[in-house]
Parts: sequence; C-alpha cells; structure tokens
Amino acid sequence: MRLVRVGATHTRGMDLGEECIHGFEVEFCATCSPAPTFEAPVVKKARPASRPTSLRAPAPSRSAQPAVIVGDQRIYHITHIGNLAAIVERGSMLPDHAEQHDEAVGVFSHDGRADREATRVPGRDSSVADHVPFVLTPHASVWESIRAGIEDPRLGDGAAGAAPAAFVILATTVKQAMDAGEPSGIVVTDGYAASALSRFATTHEDAKRMLGSLLSNDDADALQDAEVLVPESYPFAQISLIGVANDKVREQVRQILRGASHPPRVAVYPPWFQPAGERYPV
Repeated sequence: MRLVRVGATHTRGMDLGEECIHGFEVEFCATCSPAPTFEAPVVKKARPASRPTSLRAPAPSRSAQPAVIVGDQRIYHITHIGNLAAIVERGSMLPDHAEQHDEAVGVFSHDGRADREATRVPGRDSSVADHVPFVLTPHASVWESIRAGIEDPRLGDGAAGAAPAAFVILATTVKQAMDAGEPSGIVVTDGYAASALSRFATTHEDAKRMLGSLLSNDDADALQDAEVLVPESYPFAQISLIGVANDKVREQVRQILRGASHPPRVAVYPPWFQPAGERYPV
C-alpha cells in the first residue's frame, strides 16, 4: 500500500526565516508555506455480525467535541490608523470616554458613545464606556458595517466614511486581557454592550463560562456582537499582532512602531478588511 502526497507547494525566492508578505516568517505562514497533506489509504473493515439490541439500550453517544481553551482565544480592538501613534506614545489603549478627546477618528458616533456611557455594568460603579472594548471575531457586526459601507447608528461619521484599509486590528488573547483587567476583572457581554438585551458576566468564573459558551456555539453569528471589556486601560505591550489590509499600511504601521518598546508583529491579511461576501475563511 502506498501513501500519495498531495497539495504540497513551495515558496520560491525566499529563505527560511525571511518574513513573507503576510508579516510572518515564511515557514510559519499557512498561506505561503502550507503544510503538506496526505491522501489516507482506504481500508475496508469487516462488518461485525449483527446482534439483537434491546429497545431500552441507550443511543450511542456522539464523540465529544474538543474543549475550548478560553484563555488562548484571540480578541480584537479595531481602531483608525490615525489613532495608533497616540496609543504607542502612551503605551496603552484607553476606554471609550477617554479616547474620544484625542482620537483622530473615533469609531462610535456621539449617540453611540452616549449609549455606552449610560449603560451601567451590573454590580460595578462603572459604565460600558469606562472600558477598553474588544470583539471576539474580526468579522464583528460593527466592523462589518464599516467595511461594507452599511449605515449603522453606532458609527461616527469619520468611521462610517473611511475606507476599511484606513483601520488596523489590534489582536491579543483572552488570558492577556484577564491579566490586564485585574483586580476588578474583565466584563464579557453576549451582545453589543450598550444593548438592553445583552447579558453581562462580571466575575472571573462567569466571564470564562460565557466565553466558553460563545466560542463553542455552532452559530457564527453568536460572536458578531459579543464584547470583552477591560477596565481603565489596556497595555499596548500586550498586543501581539496588528492586522492590516495591504503592504502600504503595513509600512505606515512599522514607521509608527519604531518608538514602541515591545512592537507587535504586523501582518497583511486582506480577508479581515473585505465585506462578508468577499472574504475568505479564517
């Protein structure tokens, strides 16, 4: 019996360790250096002899799905590139109400900010606007409205009228957010945080439980409005990746990051910046 290797490709003109167009080392980029796949041999198994079964016998259990490791899950903060220099200079990302004064382009509209300021976090002396907001998917609905040009009352004029490539996506992980959010801890919502229908998880265990439920949900729409809120501020040093739309923006971001003590990797990933009908699987 012989195994046949299929689907293997090679990246020409690049040495191992060299950074590819997507911002990764070539050998670690799933696009430039996809892992080889193999055609598994087909083995016919003898059918076991049939035997009578009791009508009371329990139905065979389905194979268990792998457990979601909540701490490893990426979360995303979307901001205009015009805001990045101030974030790098400060060394931190600020809550909604604080950033509105020095942002070049704010994402939320005046009414959107007012709604977030008026929405109190249950059990805490703070509002949604007192937190740095993250989303659970790079295809969150508020971001989808920007990149598809959809009218959305949550968006400010600058954000609604800007090209998707004018934004950057700052990525970190749930674990890093939980560490940065101490001692009060992060807040997780299962929908848009300023919506009256959204539920809040404000304790460590409740936040982990809600995140596990959202991330294991087969319905992709379950993630599109959910938020992770970090109180007070978020250290820029905890951002591990900045996603950008093209090479031009990547160079702009790299220039801005020259002053950063812990610059994150900058990766070109067009699917994050294309409307839903045009994007590719992530």
